[in-house]
Amino acid sequence: MARKFHFFIRFPLSVLLLFSPVPGILPLSFDLLWSGSWAYDGNMINRGDIRLRAPKPALTLRTQVTDKRPSPPGDGFEQGNTAFARETSLQVAGGLYHDTTGSRLLWGILDEGGLPARIKNVWNRGIPFVEQHQGAISDLLTEPSSTKEPGSYLWLGSPEIEIPWLGPVRGFGSVLLDAETQAAFDGGFEARFTKKSALLFEGFYTRSHLPSKSPAAWFSETPPLPERDSDILAGTVFFNTPAFAAAADISRSQTFAYGDDLYGNLAFRIGDRPWRLSLAADAAGSRYVGRDGGATGAGFRAAARLERRGKRSSLFRVNGMVRAAGIGDRFYKGSALFYYHFPTAPTKSVHLFWPSRISLTLNRDASDMEKIADSIDVLAGFRFWNIPLVFRGSLDGIYTDTYTFDSAKISGEASYTLAFLQFGTKLGFKMKKNGETQAETSASITAQGKWGRFSIKVNSADFPEDWDFGVSWRVQL
Repeated sequence: MARKFHFFIRFPLSVLLLFSPVPGILPLSFDLLWSGSWAYDGNMINRGDIRLRAPKPALTLRTQVTDKRPSPPGDGFEQGNTAFARETSLQVAGGLYHDTTGSRLLWGILDEGGLPARIKNVWNRGIPFVEQHQGAISDLLTEPSSTKEPGSYLWLGSPEIEIPWLGPVRGFGSVLLDAETQAAFDGGFEARFTKKSALLFEGFYTRSHLPSKSPAAWFSETPPLPERDSDILAGTVFFNTPAFAAAADISRSQTFAYGDDLYGNLAFRIGDRPWRLSLAADAAGSRYVGRDGGATGAGFRAAARLERRGKRSSLFRVNGMVRAAGIGDRFYKGSALFYYHFPTAPTKSVHLFWPSRISLTLNRDASDMEKIADSIDVLAGFRFWNIPLVFRGSLDGIYTDTYTFDSAKISGEASYTLAFLQFGTKLGFKMKKNGETQAETSASITAQGKWGRFSIKVNSADFPEDWDFGVSWRVQL
C-alpha cells in the first residue's frame, strides 16, 4: 500500500500549509510513484507520477512525466523518444479526477478503453467477450510512446438518481480532442437494478481527416486514396446479471472515396460460479475503416470459453477461437487452450511437492493452404519444497505435402524467496530445423517492500555469445 503524507490548506489562503487540523482546514494526501527500467543494450525508461488528493471534495490532481531514450553509452542518448516535444525527451501529462463520479479532465497521451477502443483496430485486439464490454473511459498512458500524440479528454459522469422500476440511474458523456483538434464524442446511461445487475446503453461519433494513401503493392486491394474524411457512428448495449449477461456493438464507417461498411460483435455469458460459459463473435466488412484510420479488412471470428472456479483459487478453463475471411467462408486460423490452476496449498501445508498449474495451447494458421503453420505449447508449474518451478515446451511445424519440423524449445524457471529478497533463474534451449541449437539463460534478484521494489537481471539470448544487463525499479511514497 502506498504511504501517504498529510498536510492541510486553510481557505481562502490556499497556499498556506498547516500541520494540525482545525475547523475550516481541508486535509490533503500526497502520493508519489517513480518507476522505470534500464537495459545496457536497450532503452532507459522513466515514469514519475504525483497525485494530490482532497478527500472532502473527492478530487485528485495528477501530474505524470515519462521518458524513453536509448541507453548509455550507446549513441543517441540525448535524442529522447517523445510525442510531447520533439526537441526534448519528456512526455508530460496531467489530469483532474472526481473520485465519486469518475469524472476527469485529462491532457496527454491517452490509453483508451470501452467502445472507442473496441472499434479502433479490431483484428489486433482479443475477441470481445462480455467481460470486455465496459463503459467507455480513458486514462493517461503510463508508458512513453513515439507514435501517439497527446490529446485533451473530458469525461463527465452524473451522480446516481433513483428512478422507479429501474433503480439507480446515472448518465455519462465524454469528448476527446486529438493533436489536430479532431473531436470524438461518447455518451450514454447505465441503470442498476441491483448491486450486481445493470443495463448500459452507449453511443459514439467521430469525424477524422485521413491523409492520402498509396497502395502497398501493384495489385493491392486498397487503391490509392486522396486526403479524405471518415465518419464513424457506433453504439453498444450491455446487460449484466449474476446468472446471465449479453453485450453487442455495432459500428458503421463512411469514408470518402473508399466506401461504407460495418463492424459488429455479439457476446453472451451463461452462469458465473462455479460454472461459466462465454460465447462471442465479431465480423467486419472489407470497406470498414477503424478509428485509427486503417482499413481493417473483412473477417469473421467466433470464440467460446468454459470455466469452472473452485475452492482455494482453483480454476479449470477451456477456450477456443476460429477465424475466417467472412461469414460462411472456411476457417483458416484457430487456437485452443486447456488450462487448470490447482487449489492453492493450505496455509499450514507441509507437502514437499504441490502442483501449481498446467496448460496446453494449440495454434494453426492455414491462411496459405500450401504452407500451414502449426504450434504446440505445453506448460507445467509446481512447488518443490519452497521453490516454485515452471517448465515449458513448444514445437512448431509447417505442413506442405508432409509435415516439416521448424523449431522446438524447452525452458525451465525457478525462484526462491528469502525475507524481502527473491532470486530467480531461467534456462532454455532452442533447436532449429537446420540442426542449429541455441541456449538462453537468465538470473535475477529482486528486493521488495512497502517502499516498492528493485530488480537486477542478467540474461543471454544466445549463451554464451550474447549478454545483456538491466535493472528495474518502482518506488512508492
